[in-house]
Amino acid sequence: MKSSSLERETITFFSQSEHTASIFAYHPAMQKQFTELCAAYPDHVCQTTENDFGGLTFELSKKWLRVVPPRVLSPHSVR
Repeated sequence: MKSSSLERETITFFSQSEHTASIFAYHPAMQKQFTELCAAYPDHVCQTTENDFGGLTFELSKKWLRVVPPRVLSPHSVR
């Protein structure tokens, strides 16, 4: 059964005491990005599980997680 886009979520799990984070993703673009990171950095990123509905779980160092705010354009910049 195919899931709707609302059901295709990405979840990040980590605790303060652990050094790694788990990323669970249904989103195809995120899965591709993490799969490519697994190939490029096998010592740092790995796929740990796959469920029967297309979800993949990856594990990586918490140091790799970032929240980046959007870039704010100045009122004087030209588009």
